[in-house]
Amino acid sequence: MSEREVARRTFAREFNDSNLQQGESIDRSPNFIVTPTGIICNRVFIVGVLTEVENIGLEGQTMYRARIADPTGVFTVYAGEYQPSAALFLSSIKTPAYVAVVGKARMFTPEKGAYYMSVRPEEINLVDEYVRNRWVYMTSLFTLEAIRTMERAMESGLRGSELERYMSATTPDAAGIAIALDHYHVSVDRMEAYRQMVMDALATILDVMPKEKKEASSDGMALAIIEDMIKRLDRGDGVSYEVLLDAAEKLGYGEMSVEKTLNALMDAGRCYEPRIGILKLI
Repeated sequence: MSEREVARRTFAREFNDSNLQQGESIDRSPNFIVTPTGIICNRVFIVGVLTEVENIGLEGQTMYRARIADPTGVFTVYAGEYQPSAALFLSSIKTPAYVAVVGKARMFTPEKGAYYMSVRPEEINLVDEYVRNRWVYMTSLFTLEAIRTMERAMESGLRGSELERYMSATTPDAAGIAIALDHYHVSVDRMEAYRQMVMDALATILDVMPKEKKEASSDGMALAIIEDMIKRLDRGDGVSYEVLLDAAEKLGYGEMSVEKTLNALMDAGRCYEPRIGILKLI
């Protein structure tokens, strides 16, 4: 029996930006999607607010179309006779509601140049706000890492099979990165736009958290954001404190917050100073 593909995390905006569908040509199961950051998605894991459910089946048929919103956009989910448990769930659920979905990524191309992304659910369950917020946080970390990996691929100057071999030592998505780089004409500006998307998504979960939980959550987000900055700005010799502080201030982090975050990263063994005033991740 073949092993099922791991369900990948992706925000709605990047998922809906995708228009690259591949089959068995790069040693993957048929019908998977490659996103603009190079993530290979046969199955996806999404959590968000179910905002709308509609039965769009013809007479005597069942086909539910649902919309699930995350902080970056909306996923479209279809469930019919081949997804009976999901269809039953959607037939009785009251909106709005927090839901978690694991399903197959699908792309519909009705005509040349038109692409519609959707998810066919294998599992769908009610969850609470905490689970949604946790998904946003973890998907943010995953997306930031995917962005950094794509940026390394861009900096390498390699393409095609050479790039795939180069990236295979550090990521399971080397094949996806190699084809996404050319297909999507990936640029520095596009990766920066996705990075800003992540920061905006993180900001939304602070806004809805109870007051007593905001400080701890903010500290956790600052750790992720400052760590990402160090990785992004380090060109091999580390990052100067002044350069890091300037980048952090543009996102609203003051010097005291940066100092506190750097101390936490050092205490956790994730960051060190090879020289005074120079920061590097371990």
